[in-house]
Amino acid sequence: MQSSAADRAGTGTSLYVHVPFCVVKCGYCDFNSYVVEDRSVHDRFLDALDAELRREWHFGAPVSVFVGGGTPSLLEPARLARLFEVLGRHVDLAACDEVTMEANPESLTEAKAAIARAGGASRLSIGVQTFHAHHLRFLDRAHSAERAEAAVAEARRAGFTNLSVDLMFGIPGETANEWSSDLERALALQPDHLSCYNLTFEPGTRLHRDLQRGQVSPNEQEVDRDQFLATRARLAAAGFHAYEISNFAGRGGPCRHNDHYWLQGDYVGVGPGAASHRAGVRTTNLKAVEAWADAALAGQPCAASAETLWPMQRAAEAVWLGIRRTDGVDLGAIGARLAVPAVQQFTATVARHERAGWVARAGDRIRLTDAGLLLADRVGGDYLAPGAVG
Repeated sequence: MQSSAADRAGTGTSLYVHVPFCVVKCGYCDFNSYVVEDRSVHDRFLDALDAELRREWHFGAPVSVFVGGGTPSLLEPARLARLFEVLGRHVDLAACDEVTMEANPESLTEAKAAIARAGGASRLSIGVQTFHAHHLRFLDRAHSAERAEAAVAEARRAGFTNLSVDLMFGIPGETANEWSSDLERALALQPDHLSCYNLTFEPGTRLHRDLQRGQVSPNEQEVDRDQFLATRARLAAAGFHAYEISNFAGRGGPCRHNDHYWLQGDYVGVGPGAASHRAGVRTTNLKAVEAWADAALAGQPCAASAETLWPMQRAAEAVWLGIRRTDGVDLGAIGARLAVPAVQQFTATVARHERAGWVARAGDRIRLTDAGLLLADRVGGDYLAPGAVG
């Protein structure tokens, strides 16, 4: 049987670097991010990041590096240069096939893009979300449509040949025509990769509180479904491959870092609130910038919590994560990797999903059908249920 990427999951270690600063806290965002007026905090962050990497990174060349946030491009040019200097001191970025940095249009400049490129970034992910001014205001985005287009042009001039654009559909009140025009305007920028996410009302966010107060309502499920299907059809026609539910690979190919997560590979997360997973042990760093920096600069572990997953839990999570990929997951390969009877354990759940028409099975490999794609969270969640895990 030919080996697929899913069969090779678990090899190597990726690095995630969390830069927690933003110019504004978007109402839908549940990431660990902060608006900080005192920019000297950025210097202490970089000092602490240097210390944490010295303690935590000892894995050689990473599978991938992802500098996310927050908004890494918010850092002023000298501090952005120092960020990559710190990374390069501990990680062989030149030996890494993919080094991604996230950026927002309002803070990205051609000079900053050039600094990131010279520092080792090979891929840039720009958070556009929408090109409609009223939807940008609703999402608390700090940029305009024109600024987003300019940011992409500046990144190209700085030398980035692998550029991803993030978009968001399902914004309350958004029409089919508005979403279609967002897709067309994004495609006109000739991105190498697109991420198209359905807006969700995450607990703890202002948007979720507004929902509970009755101040905002989500779109009807049929509207979100139609936008989801229209996205897949339009991007397929434009030559993009839907390798995961929300992610579409063009010339730049899949995002290797995210694929590593979906394939349950090991990763180290550094920075406030960053998560790590190593051989079944999951840890999450202290969230507050000061508390995290104090621990890192004292040479202490930065983790606030730790959880050891037993093998069948890891198998269940491997299915939950991997079934989002177009290739699906090979239960036999998961079982062999984790030394558990995954095929037998999930037989009843797979059979139920097959009867419902949500998954297709070929040998030990299962993947979502077109109908299953519309219920991906529910289908994947079934493998995490106590009855499925045992």
